[in-house]
Amino acid sequence: MTKAILFDADGVVLKRPGYFSEKFSKEYGVPLEIIVPFFKNEFRVCQLGQTDLKEILPPFLEAWGWKKSVEEFLNYWFSFDVQPDEKVLGVIKDLRDSGTKCYLASDQEKYRAEYLLETAKFNQVFDGCYFSYELGVSKSDKTFFEKVLQDLGCIPSELIYFDDDQKNVDVAKSLGLDARFYHSFDQLKQL
Repeated sequence: MTKAILFDADGVVLKRPGYFSEKFSKEYGVPLEIIVPFFKNEFRVCQLGQTDLKEILPPFLEAWGWKKSVEEFLNYWFSFDVQPDEKVLGVIKDLRDSGTKCYLASDQEKYRAEYLLETAKFNQVFDGCYFSYELGVSKSDKTFFEKVLQDLGCIPSELIYFDDDQKNVDVAKSLGLDARFYHSFDQLKQL
């Protein structure tokens, strides 16, 4: 019996308008090869809660020619790529109205997570949220899901999980979760 459903953020609950690094590169004339390494390295450490994004960003912003504050950069970034999919949110509301618990499970650093909770109002959309920065591990590691299972007091077969990253789906499946690769809104409607 299903006790709860876990949803990934980017690509499932949030639309993918493109990569922020590409938008920033185009609008500010900064070559991608200068921007992308930050997102593949230092930013990943922030997503695990090991480093504070606001503390490590200033030298990168300086190198990228950003003349405004760190706060203004984060707002520019988050307001671009936090675009909730209203149809998906409608399904989540219907599920919750019918008594099914719904949770967000996402690799996030703390400031974007706060933006999701407060500005996008995900604190009202979900019964709870599991963020990698709080758990200290990403969804590509089975420990993420073990911690979620322990917190929810569920056995793996009681959770359905949607993600648009096959690697994360495979990790969740290896623990026995009913993990599904998210490919379309129609897939959710069938719930």
